[in-house]
Amino acid sequence: MAETLNINNLELADDSFKNIAADGDYRFKVVSHELAYYSGNSTKIPPNTQQIICHLEIPVMEDGELVVVNVRNTLNVYAKALFAIRNFTNCIGLSPETGKSNIDLEKMDGMTGIGFFKLVESGGKDYTNLDTPYAPSKAPTVALNDEAWQKYNSEDVPFLTD
Repeated sequence: MAETLNINNLELADDSFKNIAADGDYRFKVVSHELAYYSGNSTKIPPNTQQIICHLEIPVMEDGELVVVNVRNTLNVYAKALFAIRNFTNCIGLSPETGKSNIDLEKMDGMTGIGFFKLVESGGKDYTNLDTPYAPSKAPTVALNDEAWQKYNSEDVPFLTD
């Protein structure tokens, strides 16, 4: 069973993560996940809501070089947001498009999918956000990072942050 961690009062000190330059459809890989609890002051999300925080990698080509973009995707576990968990787990192949299913989070790491990513502004900074995870049957056949994805899967690529 995964450990739980409350990260809501922590601030990220590292601002060196690269962002995707263009909004669009990208192939991604779930590198890891963790469980946490949200205890913030949102009017939309109840306090002490469990979260699944997924760390995604998106390979892109930048000036002819392969760069890996790190994205944090947070899924809140409460009734009004369960559709987002279903969409994400369906995108990476952990749940069917329709019907009931039990999701084994331990199988999430290493899974891949295609989604629409966009830059969003929050607190004066831009972040890459997974806007729409595509079901495998509805995913586009071509993504903006197809060339980078092939190179990413054929090489041992270190995570880049500069």
